[in-house]
Amino acid sequence: MLKSLLNSLFKRFNHERFNISIRHGQQLFSSQVHVAELANGIRVASQESDSFLACTSLFVKTGSRFENVCNHGITHFIEHLAYQGFNSLSKSKLQENIRSSGTKLTVQTTREYQVFTAMSSAENAIECVDVLLKILTDLELSDLEIELQKECVDSEAFDEDKNPKSVVFDYLKQTAFQGTSLGQSVIGPISNRKNFDRNMIRNFIADNYQPHRLLFVSTGRVSHKTNMCEINTRLANFTPFVSKCADPGPRRFTGSSIIYRDDSIPFAHVALGIEAPGYNSPEYLPLFVANCLTGSWERTQGGTDRHGSPLARAAATSKLCEKFESFYIAYQDTGLWGIYFVGDRMGLDDMIANIQDQWMQMCTTVGNSDIERAINLAKYKLANSRAGVIRSCKDIGLQLLYTSNWKSLAELFNDKNKLKNTDIKSLCSKYIYDKCPVIAAVGPTETLPDYNRIRAGMYWLRI
Repeated sequence: MLKSLLNSLFKRFNHERFNISIRHGQQLFSSQVHVAELANGIRVASQESDSFLACTSLFVKTGSRFENVCNHGITHFIEHLAYQGFNSLSKSKLQENIRSSGTKLTVQTTREYQVFTAMSSAENAIECVDVLLKILTDLELSDLEIELQKECVDSEAFDEDKNPKSVVFDYLKQTAFQGTSLGQSVIGPISNRKNFDRNMIRNFIADNYQPHRLLFVSTGRVSHKTNMCEINTRLANFTPFVSKCADPGPRRFTGSSIIYRDDSIPFAHVALGIEAPGYNSPEYLPLFVANCLTGSWERTQGGTDRHGSPLARAAATSKLCEKFESFYIAYQDTGLWGIYFVGDRMGLDDMIANIQDQWMQMCTTVGNSDIERAINLAKYKLANSRAGVIRSCKDIGLQLLYTSNWKSLAELFNDKNKLKNTDIKSLCSKYIYDKCPVIAAVGPTETLPDYNRIRAGMYWLRI
């Protein structure tokens, strides 16, 4: 009797727990984003959910693409000054408040945007908003702190130069977008940093941190109405300069290469890419799926000839490289799509040939089963990019910043399910077939094919 009663309670508990998880999953899957715009042009977005955490981010449409030759690197330098104290709150007091509340502050600067993020428990959500608002209105910019941060950035630049992958992608963007501001690195040269002072920084902030280029995003257990009231009260008088518009500069792609041979490095780091549409293009998602066709692989994985990707099977069975990964770097109006790999000097030629063979197959003979596998992988990546309040906050910010719109996972999944193999073949033929590639490589690159030979591999002679 007791055993049957326990079994009944256990089944009921499991059934209720399953129903709760399903309802909870549906709530997260369909959770709506509330977006409002203040009178001065500042946008505020919130996604309320039943979480113990709160994440608030301030997105600014600025970066190295909006800099000139003289102030190149200043946006990244402002990143280092953001949490170093305010006029109304000293650096030591700010650090004490952060420690006591358990808040985590981060900053990221890219070529096209800068994002300041504050993460905390739900009860400290409004304090996070307060810190981000102080960056816009109350930054101290002491001369001592500016000099200290110059040394920090110099050290960071030195560390970046020792990272082959970071160097390769910087080279890739420099050669692909040469002669444009999009080709400028984020950190900038040391010669510019020496000239940075308080007045130069204040002038750049006044020109580029304009209300129409600001976006506040909050996720987790937050109140959209409370955030709106707080931001509106603090920034209502933050009026824009009508004559100051964001100027991203010209957009121009150049098929070219940068090869830096360094035989002291054990492996060669190579990136091969082509020009692709930007984040706000309707072709972004289909190309994202195409990017999942090649996928990624590294030697620590098993599987040998049982991988889904033909390139992964070739790399595993023929030992072409140590690892490879597909990338799609999307900017507002352009992007770079391709493959980055690490290999020894003896396999570079074969690896390049296999990559291009995979690309040509995507342009001509890709099947429905391959597309189904790529769509499932793309769905996983999209869902993973929104897992938790922190990732979801960044995803919402990027969508609103680039497209001024937000799509739920259900909408994105529905768009992907409509893709057919003919769509992918047509798109790959448009952007890959017989197009000029861009190559960047660092390390022992003596066996890497020259540019003309790689360019010749971007098409097949068909009868």
